[in-house]
Amino acid sequence: MKFIAGKRVLVKAICITLFPVMLVAAEPPADEDWPDDDTEWRTLQVNEGRLEFIAPVHDQSVLHSDTHLWISSDSKQTGWVQMQQCYRHLDAVSRTDVVYAYREMKNLQVTRGENIEQIRVGQNGVELEGVGKGAVLCVQADVQVLQRLPDKTYVIQNGPYHRRFLDGFYPYHVSLTVHYSKHEIQLRRVLPEEQDGFSVKQNKDGLSIDSWFKGNLRISLEFRENES
Repeated sequence: MKFIAGKRVLVKAICITLFPVMLVAAEPPADEDWPDDDTEWRTLQVNEGRLEFIAPVHDQSVLHSDTHLWISSDSKQTGWVQMQQCYRHLDAVSRTDVVYAYREMKNLQVTRGENIEQIRVGQNGVELEGVGKGAVLCVQADVQVLQRLPDKTYVIQNGPYHRRFLDGFYPYHVSLTVHYSKHEIQLRRVLPEEQDGFSVKQNKDGLSIDSWFKGNLRISLEFRENES
């Protein structure tokens, strides 16, 4: 495996959106990586984009996006937060691009790569070649995602997350952890609301979201200044 800094080459075929990032593959996955047309799995697991929360899938290698964000005191003024993100169980393709859609992004680095022959880092994305089945990619960067509103509230909006192949949307596992000081800001609202397939847990260091779904998922987090 090689890490190479270089220019990103964009190619199109299948799309997998990952907080908010687009994986664009030069070739579709090998036939054995996708269920046959006549299997019950394809009938039950594919939809056409409508958001549907599902129970955890334990017997499939479902794509997993695990993201951590750190909101600092400076973030409230600048909107910049530190991001670390890992994608696990990537589909096997000969070449694919990870293209980020943040408003602003800097200091993008690859911190881990498994079952990937070559990795090239560009300004706003990462190009992968020789992606093996079950590949892992981890990155870190500074991203400008925290928006301050006039009423002293702060919003992080991300997504849509989706895993799409041709006209179908497949199961996707998304984890999001936001680290922040509760002495400075407090969580006001999370959308979608907590439900089966979309759990929200708060702790002393922030909050964690864990979701299993099909279709398109958008997550909105709203915070307020801590006046206590």
